[in-house]
Amino acid sequence: MSEATLLRSAALGDAGALEKVIRTFAPKVYAYLCGMLGDEREAEDGMQEVFVRAARAIERYDAGSDPEQWIFGLARRVAIDVRPTPSAPPGETPPAEGDIAEWARRSLRALPAELREVVVFRNILKWDVEHIARAVGVAPQEVSRRLQQAYARLTEGMRGIR
Repeated sequence: MSEATLLRSAALGDAGALEKVIRTFAPKVYAYLCGMLGDEREAEDGMQEVFVRAARAIERYDAGSDPEQWIFGLARRVAIDVRPTPSAPPGETPPAEGDIAEWARRSLRALPAELREVVVFRNILKWDVEHIARAVGVAPQEVSRRLQQAYARLTEGMRGIR
């Protein structure tokens, strides 16, 4: 059964279809929220909120729209609503010893949301530029520009790593 068919069935009250939708999208939504929020607990809470919102809005799902785009539209709004914890200030150097992965998460979180999300979609979810453009609602050239800007900022911030 296709994702669109599952969403239509869920909209008609089929609880089993809604459960399948959640199982289908949960891993990707969680990975996206981990990247956007930089915190696994916040990502878990955010993922629950995405699917609560999906269940509440399921009757309004447009059968002609892409189910993945619809779910990620909800996830994007949740990521904005959660407001991540303070992040690495620009120019913070990585620790000489310690958790470089945590520093990298903080550096990613320090990017503006519109730059951070294209990095998350591209590098965590492995979406191509056209797919990202559809999800974000901009031209592919704008996605490429945002990726380039995000990578430049991250590279600048990593100059202290040896």
